[in-house]
Amino acid sequence: MKSYFKLLFILTVVLAVSSGMQNAAAQKITLSEAVDYAVKNNETVHQYEEKLKQKQYDNYTAWGNFLPSVTLSGSYNHMNAPLIMDLSSIRDALIEMSAVSQVQMAYLQKGVGLTAAQAMSQTAAMSSAEQALDAALPSFTDVMKKQDYREASFLGIQPIFLGGKLIAAKKYAASEVESAEIELKKTRNEVTQEAVSSYLAVVLMNDIVGTRRKVLRGMQQHQATAKRLLQEGLIAPHQELRAEVAVAEAERNLFDDENKRTLALIALKNTVGLPETEPIDVADSLVYYAIPDTLDIFLRQAQSTQPIFQLIAEKMTAAEQKHAIALSEFMPQVAVFGKYEIVPEDLCPTLEPRWIVGLQVSINIFDGFKKMANMESAAHLEREVEYIDADAHRKIELLINKNYFDMTNSRNRYFKLQSNLHLANENLRLMSERFQTGLGTSLDVVDASLILEKDEVENKNSLYEYYHSMTDLFTAIGTPEKIIEIWNAKEK
Repeated sequence: MKSYFKLLFILTVVLAVSSGMQNAAAQKITLSEAVDYAVKNNETVHQYEEKLKQKQYDNYTAWGNFLPSVTLSGSYNHMNAPLIMDLSSIRDALIEMSAVSQVQMAYLQKGVGLTAAQAMSQTAAMSSAEQALDAALPSFTDVMKKQDYREASFLGIQPIFLGGKLIAAKKYAASEVESAEIELKKTRNEVTQEAVSSYLAVVLMNDIVGTRRKVLRGMQQHQATAKRLLQEGLIAPHQELRAEVAVAEAERNLFDDENKRTLALIALKNTVGLPETEPIDVADSLVYYAIPDTLDIFLRQAQSTQPIFQLIAEKMTAAEQKHAIALSEFMPQVAVFGKYEIVPEDLCPTLEPRWIVGLQVSINIFDGFKKMANMESAAHLEREVEYIDADAHRKIELLINKNYFDMTNSRNRYFKLQSNLHLANENLRLMSERFQTGLGTSLDVVDASLILEKDEVENKNSLYEYYHSMTDLFTAIGTPEKIIEIWNAKEK
């Protein structure tokens, strides 16, 4: 049994020395630095930063809807045959009619009148007249569009009135930007809360390890005293054995808590985004600092600083704009347009103009009741957001109350423990003096040491719970960074 305890003691000493060497070389970080590292290195924060940039560009897109749209289009086309306008039948009829008139006129000059039928019977004269007219008249056949032709044009459209759709879309896009900013703030708050909690856990374990080491030194001193008294014949052997057992138990408690501190440090590194191989340590200890704010102050402040409330307000704005967009579908759509052809040589001048401008007005008459359904959907969405808002206010208020009372309970427990610590220290002093004079037992000293150790550990836990609840409280009202101000103020 004795060899086991000696081996455990040697192992503890080696670990303590190794830990001390690591801590001496470890980088000391403050609470502010831990939070800065966490926010800077957190992937979720980067994700919402990218989402914010995305929504900002969507907002620029909404601005662009108010400006004219200009499109340049071009094509090369091949038809199965050229587009031809053929009026040769009209030309033939004109030639025939003119030839008859010329023959009649020729005979009339000779004093002979001919009817149209008689003139048509004069074959030679008719043929000669028709040939002359055919040579004089141009062809009545024209190629309107070649079989291969090009098209290229500028088309500009400027919306004038779309029933308020453009304004609603712009407000919706701006609301999405605000929502993305609030979500980013909310994410940063959550990362800050996690970083503070991890930091406080390391601070707590540092203080507890310090307490365990102090208790171990006290137990070792008691063991040395017990050995001396045993050699002098003032105590029985079992009392010295009890002191040895107490030392082994203190070593085991120290060993366990040092492992817990190592795990807390690993968790802190993971939270702040540092590699596990990088040696760090915290530069603080748990010291009480009071805050003057009351519960009513926290509840009122949450109305303006809680990101969830702000996010719901923006979602309500988005729902209202969706309702406005649905309403705009019942309104006429008005726009001006213009088109300019930049390849005039391939146009059909008879049918296709070089440029055109106009005013376009359109309104949907019937769409299968889709517009009405969209209106009802938007109205129900607004009511849904109203219920979400009411539920969020109730739950956040409950969370603030819980965290405030948890913080108050931890503070009260801390103050009550101060008198217990004074009594436990005095009790240990008296039991140690009685043991040294032979009036007390080793068990009395060990019990007094364990009572003091328990009160000191509980005292540190009370401070940890106090600051942990305070962090949760500040997060519940949307300002977790205030815990850094409180923590830094306690050091002054």
